[in-house]
Amino acid sequence: MKKRLIGLLLAWLSAAGMMQAAPAKHGFAIVVDPKSHAEAKTEINEYAHAIETLQGLKVHIVIDKWGVPDSIRKELYRLYRQKDGIIGAVLMGDIPVAMIHDAQHLTSAFKMDQQHDRKESSVPSDRYYDDFDLRFEYIGKDDDSPYFYYSLSASSAQVVQPELFTGRIRPTAKGALRYEQLRRYLRKATAEKQRHNRLDQMMYFSGHGYISASMEARMDEKLGWYEHFPWLKTQKDGISYIDHSQQDNVKFLLMNELQRPELDFAMLHHHGAPDTQYLNGAPQIASSEEAKAMIREYCRNYLRTRVQKGQDKDSVTQVLCKRFDIPATWLSDAFEPAVVRKDSLSAANKDLVLSDFSTYSYAPDCRVVVLDACFNGSFHLDDCIADEYIFGQGHTIACIANTVNVLQDKWADRYVGLLGLGMYVGNVARFSGYLESHCIGDPTFAFTPVVKMEEVNDLLASNDPVKWQKYIGENTLSDLRSMAMEKLWQQGRLSSAQLLRIFRTSKSALVRLQALVLLAEARDDNFIEAMKLGVDDSYELVQRFAINYIGKSGDERLVPALIGKSISNNTSERCNFSLMNAMTMFRKEPLLAEFARQFDRPEVRYVQKSQVRKDIEKAINSNAGKWTEYMENIIGSDTPIKRRLMSIRTSRNYCPPYYVPQLLEYLEKCDNPDIQVALFETLGWRRYSYMAPRIAAFAKACSEDSRYAEPVRKEALKTYNRLK
Repeated sequence: MKKRLIGLLLAWLSAAGMMQAAPAKHGFAIVVDPKSHAEAKTEINEYAHAIETLQGLKVHIVIDKWGVPDSIRKELYRLYRQKDGIIGAVLMGDIPVAMIHDAQHLTSAFKMDQQHDRKESSVPSDRYYDDFDLRFEYIGKDDDSPYFYYSLSASSAQVVQPELFTGRIRPTAKGALRYEQLRRYLRKATAEKQRHNRLDQMMYFSGHGYISASMEARMDEKLGWYEHFPWLKTQKDGISYIDHSQQDNVKFLLMNELQRPELDFAMLHHHGAPDTQYLNGAPQIASSEEAKAMIREYCRNYLRTRVQKGQDKDSVTQVLCKRFDIPATWLSDAFEPAVVRKDSLSAANKDLVLSDFSTYSYAPDCRVVVLDACFNGSFHLDDCIADEYIFGQGHTIACIANTVNVLQDKWADRYVGLLGLGMYVGNVARFSGYLESHCIGDPTFAFTPVVKMEEVNDLLASNDPVKWQKYIGENTLSDLRSMAMEKLWQQGRLSSAQLLRIFRTSKSALVRLQALVLLAEARDDNFIEAMKLGVDDSYELVQRFAINYIGKSGDERLVPALIGKSISNNTSERCNFSLMNAMTMFRKEPLLAEFARQFDRPEVRYVQKSQVRKDIEKAINSNAGKWTEYMENIIGSDTPIKRRLMSIRTSRNYCPPYYVPQLLEYLEKCDNPDIQVALFETLGWRRYSYMAPRIAAFAKACSEDSRYAEPVRKEALKTYNRLK
């Protein structure tokens, strides 16, 4: 009650002109449906006043009288184009959801046949509202949901670079409780703006099976966190870490940590679903008794599942006993009620699910939570994990989460250090560069800046190269320098040669990673050199990115670096995984020849060198040329259309660059428009390939050639715009 009275007093003082704030430099839009506005008008006004008086943004309340995304987007663009225009927006209540088709290349990992159910094969994304360079064509609407479907236009920009930061506040309750939930959240978000809370406590978590459970990756990650937040290098324990292997039921440890009132920020790496955070896998086995218990529990669960699906109990029991070489007595109690309850509880305690928020009165207090997981941010559904975090009784204000599945090997913490300088949390999703990444909650939430400098959100809204040039030096905070590099690179004020020099000389792992990521856009000789250097970088994530880029490039000048890393001792688990994938993008002969040249050098020393030789040769032989069958299915004269299309879809992820000439030749002589469209789409995924310029030139020529059907020309134009 006290906090609400303070909010009302601030609003009254502002309205009475007794608080003199500086004229707002920028605006912010609250887009809300009519019913939510009517039900929560007082709380919306208090929230707007807090933004104006405490954060210096001019607030525009936009009541959605249209009910269609097109009109909302036009209004946001109008407000953006005004003098002192908006730099952000929040979509509050029941604002329609844009479901994006033909833009899977703008996601980190989502790939699905769009012939499937359009709800499942579309990407729910507010990039429709905040990225004005993306152009869309309307497809249709679902009658039973607020879903509007759009196809990304061929003439659109083919990269995500939003002009606005945005957030979603979409209540999950039903009926009248829906609006009470909205009012309660807005009171919480408004009260939080009164606090002067610095980001000085954070934690990060790693769930089972994520990035190959690489210990080295998580060790290096802590070094990265100290670069993001260097003020945490004090006696006070500012950075904590939880690993899934610490406890068999780690969710209780994680929940307790996230309920700490002092915790400001959390990064949670794990697998996910809309209703689940997958935390623990199989328990750590320390004895034969534990191994026996694990096998019995697994077999009991499997048996019950199969019987529920109509299979014969005795037959399934026989299969399990034979497979695991166990006696039938191990499964004799599978259907006893007490055992069923025990197994059910054991399974439930491995993961954190929606019902846990009410079952355990789980009320996370951590102000900002990044859910580096698939589907946890599916705000378009009736409920999702991210919504439970912000609408709960705790003090969590915002989650950064994803509407669809995401890549494990992505830079999940890019720019988060700017949160410590007062950056609006919505900007984390804005600068992620992905279609699926969203801020769930108040996007204007900001921590009190730890260091004195010019207002970081004003700086982020600026493209003035003179301003950004001040932050390009080595002594600048890593995230600020990284952002300066991106801003100057986008404006052509930073060359690839300069980026390579920064990559060679910077002491900051995050700055080196930024230089590598920006060089990937150049696709020139400096990028080649950076990849060669990157495989031996001191920071595991730089190594991993360099190896992944080598696979995507396919340039045979990179074979020595690829083989050199493959024969290195004690490479991290995830880097080894990436090395095996990268090998599939090269021909077998140059890999084996380079391996023979390097491995026989006297400085390559192993205790069992002959066995290591066999192991690495086996890896090369089994991985190089792995996708040849799919490539031959695509270009083969006798391949059935269904199999050809399936192989083309598979090649979006797995297309060896040395096969591109054959694909282009086949595409040119093929007379099936469906095949041609599919081929152009998959060729557009070769963004970092050394063949990208050749593909782009071919696609541009085809887009202007009347011999091709219109859908083919459109897809060719899209591919050209993706690769040019």
